[in-house]
Amino acid sequence: MSEKNLSDIRSILKNHEERIQKIEEFIKKIDEKKLSHRIIKLSGMSRLSEKIGIPEEKINEIFDIEEDQLTVVKTIGEKNKEKTKNTALLVLIGYKYLFSTDEVLAKEIKRNVAENNIPINNFATYINEISPSLIKRKGKLRSPKTTYKLTPYGEAKARELIQIMCGDKNGR
Repeated sequence: MSEKNLSDIRSILKNHEERIQKIEEFIKKIDEKKLSHRIIKLSGMSRLSEKIGIPEEKINEIFDIEEDQLTVVKTIGEKNKEKTKNTALLVLIGYKYLFSTDEVLAKEIKRNVAENNIPINNFATYINEISPSLIKRKGKLRSPKTTYKLTPYGEAKARELIQIMCGDKNGR
């Protein structure tokens, strides 16, 4: 092999090493981001658990968490109207504690309602019935940027729902 061939091979290897190093750094950043999300969620779950006096394991039966999205997998209510309102409250308290997010997009609440096989044809009507006493709307109706936030009374009602769903029928 000539010196030029060896030099070319060294250059190619150096380029490969640099690319591998960049990929490893990228993977490390992704892993750190996922870890920080998990830490926030775990601390949020323990805060919620402590606040309402229900074990974390029981609360985990209500929420499914993937990356930066929360899905309510268990809700209560006899009629669709009640289920829609309860799901909205659960979504809002879930995002508040598990993601430290006070405001949630209306479409995210609507997605959770639909995920629970609750018809969404009267979604806006049902949500308006609990606003402004339990939740506050920010933005215009039907806007894709409209968000909702729990009021203090709404948070108390959402905590009570979790307590009932987790077996504490007295709400505490």
